[in-house]
Amino acid sequence: MLLKIFTLTLEPADPIQFSLTELRSYFAGKLDEYMESNKSNAAGFIYRYPPIQCKQVKNVLVVIGICQGAELLNQLSHEKNEISAGKNSCTILERDASIRHEEFGISGTTQTYEFLTPWLALNQQNAKKFYELKGKPGRDAFMHKILAGNLATLAKTLDYKPPVPIACEEKMKFRIDWIERESVIVFLGKFQTNCRIPDYFGIGQSISQGFGTVKSIPELPIRDDEVNPG
Repeated sequence: MLLKIFTLTLEPADPIQFSLTELRSYFAGKLDEYMESNKSNAAGFIYRYPPIQCKQVKNVLVVIGICQGAELLNQLSHEKNEISAGKNSCTILERDASIRHEEFGISGTTQTYEFLTPWLALNQQNAKKFYELKGKPGRDAFMHKILAGNLATLAKTLDYKPPVPIACEEKMKFRIDWIERESVIVFLGKFQTNCRIPDYFGIGQSISQGFGTVKSIPELPIRDDEVNPG
């Protein structure tokens, strides 16, 4: 299936002071206004997958708009070169001013992806199961099942029905991050799949907060020694 996608790359003058939360609030408010004024054209809207996603990759903020989100970002990009969010502002130094149509779905070749932001894969129940598993083989098999489920959920939220099952192979490492004052297991690494995913899409939990952002990389075999599980 083809999806309309618009990408903005934002480089704030002071990445430490500029709030990613404020940026999300800004675009969420604009999206609500846009959807309210376009109710008559809501048939093609995607409701279950966030149509606008803000991510921070190192010191660069990336905002992607999907379907109705792409239309909105296209409009906003022509209005001004600076975004005001709360008390701070962000100047747009680089942007893609065209709406692209990118493919999502089963591909005839294997695609390789890496996580640009931590993959929040486990809910509280699954995190306990992961800790209780002993040894690499058991944990690898468990995370394989989780990733396959996340990819299937992504397809479902985009109203895409795969003609064949989505397959995957992954090499991940885990670490403990503090998120909202709680210790949480997150994962980084690479995976291969027979499903084509547009760059900067999110998978897993809390994708609207920027987790689980993926990007395609050259299709090379994933070596066992490439990523050492934690």
